Amino acid sequence: MDINAIQNFFYSGASTSVAGFLIIAVSVVAIYSQRKTARQKASLEFLDKLSSNRRLIKSAKFLRDYHFDNNKSVTLIATSEEYKNLQDQIDPILNYFESISIGVRIGIYDRCTMYLSRKQQIIHTFEYSKPYIEKIREQLKNHCLFENLEWFSACISKPWHYRIFCKITQFFRCHKKK
Repeated sequence: MDINAIQNFFYSGASTSVAGFLIIAVSVVAIYSQRKTARQKASLEFLDKLSSNRRLIKSAKFLRDYHFDNNKSVTLIATSEEYKNLQDQIDPILNYFESISIGVRIGIYDRCTMYLSRKQQIIHTFEYSKPYIEKIREQLKNHCLFENLEWFSACISKPWHYRIFCKITQFFRCHKKK
């Protein structure tokens, strides 16, 4: 290869265009990586609340124990006046996982980080509280309550090909009318 051809390339406008394109490509990759790292960090910080907040721990244990006790029903908590005070024990864990689900849905938190660290907890929390949520939705005539928790629980409990559908439905909101 002739050295003059290389020198001519460096002195031409093409070299400037190639350099500009490379700078833009590297910048885009760097910004994407930074945003992903920031989402992962925010996810881990929010997840840390569950391990350190006694009220959330107590709420999660209460929901689990109530679910496995054959003599009790979470539906009663939603419907009976004498059990209304128990709603304060269930609501913190539901609100916590609803916040996680909203954060994942709008891109504040990293979906993969949440999936790897709390998959079973999110699925079980929704399954245990599903009768309670359905009754509350019915009573308040608001079928959108805890919709993000339901969406995220469904997304992470399904096989990988269903998760593509979750990506598509990520930006749709609840508009159910019953």
